[in-house]
Amino acid sequence: MNNASVKNVLLIVEGAKREPQLMERMFDSFSLADDHQIIHVEINVHDFLDKLFQEYGCDFEAVDLRSFVAELLPDKDDATELLESSFTDTLLIFDLDPQDNRHDFKRLELMQDYYCDSTDMGQLYLSYPSVEAYRDFDPLKYHSLDDALVPSDVIFGQRSYKDWVARRGDSLADIGRIDGFTFACIIAVHALRSLWLTNEQVTQNANESVADLAAAVAGVDHSELLLNEIGRLQNGSFCACCTCIFFIANWPKRLNDVWNKAIKRGLGIRLL
Repeated sequence: MNNASVKNVLLIVEGAKREPQLMERMFDSFSLADDHQIIHVEINVHDFLDKLFQEYGCDFEAVDLRSFVAELLPDKDDATELLESSFTDTLLIFDLDPQDNRHDFKRLELMQDYYCDSTDMGQLYLSYPSVEAYRDFDPLKYHSLDDALVPSDVIFGQRSYKDWVARRGDSLADIGRIDGFTFACIIAVHALRSLWLTNEQVTQNANESVADLAAAVAGVDHSELLLNEIGRLQNGSFCACCTCIFFIANWPKRLNDVWNKAIKRGLGIRLL
């Protein structure tokens, strides 16, 4: 993200409820004064890609993202406001939804590769398998990828992923009660998962890996993470990981300040 003192962030999200709640709460919890606008398209990433490829083919360079998104909005006033506004950063926030039979992972890989810079074309954040993954961990077992594994019958919708998560992270279900310290710890858990999935050399020592939490998040290779998750899915396993919460690392000083205060208070990830 650029170094401008004032930012205006466009967040293009899938759902009308959960994602906006989570993003708004993070802005509030970290006391971010920057402007932001949340646009919910109410279609999943596979439908989004279907429509995008119908209009532009595989030429992402030709995509006028804001115009494309504006066409998806039923409210023309919202579409006009989107087109007339100026943004410093653009975020695209979607669930992977691996159970959707319309998925085309090759196209999704192209999308993730292209949307890799919030200040330029935009940054795509995928949640595996959905945004509910933000609370999918056991606070006593987070230090292992075993804790991140999602059963195959949950992946493919034979059981409800929301019900699965509720048994593990129900205390975090009320987003309005999550504070900055707790968010920092949740981010640390998912940063560790992402780094373990994409970099075998990352130490298994949580304290060392997230000493600089903003740097740890910035070190996540989203394209490599997607490839890893697709490979695992094709082999009957899957790891829960929520990346949309990583957007806060675009304010590295703020994130690290909150994280370091948690550590100094003896909380760290144990806060959870």
